[in-house]
Amino acid sequence: MTGNTTKFIEIPGLDGVSVVRHAGPSPTDARHMHQSLCIGVVLSGKRRLKIKNAWYTVLAGQSLIIPPEVSHACPDAGECEYCMVSISLCSLEAVGFDSAALRGIKPVSDDPACFGAIIGLADMAETPASQLERQGAFLRLLELLCTNVCLEQVCLSESDRIVRVRRELEERCVEDVPLKRLAWLAGCSPCRLNRDFALVVGMPPHEYQAMQRVRRVKTSIRSGKSLADSAVEAGFSDQSHMTRCFKKIMGMTPGKFSQGLPSSRLD
Repeated sequence: MTGNTTKFIEIPGLDGVSVVRHAGPSPTDARHMHQSLCIGVVLSGKRRLKIKNAWYTVLAGQSLIIPPEVSHACPDAGECEYCMVSISLCSLEAVGFDSAALRGIKPVSDDPACFGAIIGLADMAETPASQLERQGAFLRLLELLCTNVCLEQVCLSESDRIVRVRRELEERCVEDVPLKRLAWLAGCSPCRLNRDFALVVGMPPHEYQAMQRVRRVKTSIRSGKSLADSAVEAGFSDQSHMTRCFKKIMGMTPGKFSQGLPSSRLD
């Protein structure tokens, strides 16, 4: 890949496993989190990661691992080329992989075997392979993740009040929920809630709500709905508003995401 390009595609036969290939500056520096395990490699240049208050640099030839539901940002570090594999929680659970153990994982790895396993699995998105070959490559990557990467057990607890606010934002993400209501649910002042929520979750409430809306757009597009209908269902004022928010968080437009889905999903 050359220039500033982003390509998204799901791996056939592996539901919930997809690949993003990008060349150019970082497509987004917005704080966000995924409901999936994201494992990638830097092919040229470098990437910068900010996870909570810690900074990491990922150089060419290194791998990066971002566990599910971990807030992070990817500030621009200049021209680079990378490949990311996203593995849904359902896919992990289906093979008995405990994603909770990943909470304290080191985000940068120099393990060449892990690097090669990521590339091998990603290449299966566009090359002929049997069902067993794809599943074997998938399991090999997870095994390497467990055995070759140092895990540090970290307990990240959330108070009941933060859990209540998160649930409210998830269930009512399409609504214009005022901070005053969220503060009432949490039993504290709006200022205190904004600070505590960002400290625990990794982003303030308004960014968390925007991320939930983008997730709803992805679900709508996967179900075959148009971009315009998806924007309405997710609570955006119009399609342009949805596109701006989606690109800021995902690093690609909703149209680019739609193009990367198997045709059978859009019939």
